[in-house]
Amino acid sequence: MRAKLREEAAEYFKAESDEHALEELADMLEVIRALAQTHGADSEVLENIRAEKAERRGAFKERILLLQLEEAH
Repeated sequence: MRAKLREEAAEYFKAESDEHALEELADMLEVIRALAQTHGADSEVLENIRAEKAERRGAFKERILLLQLEEAH
């Protein structure tokens, strides 16, 4: 399933239209759900983890990525 996720991600990055990109994201979501099951979780557990992390660390709504973190001395 990990190889399938890589394959779907590669197809997403090659997508030339929003429609195609969304189809590949949907495929990735299906693979992610299957992977969650292999780790003993379902979609609900995965969503709870995602929501908790978003609460603690923020989400990507603003499309801001942390590139580097420096430790204060």
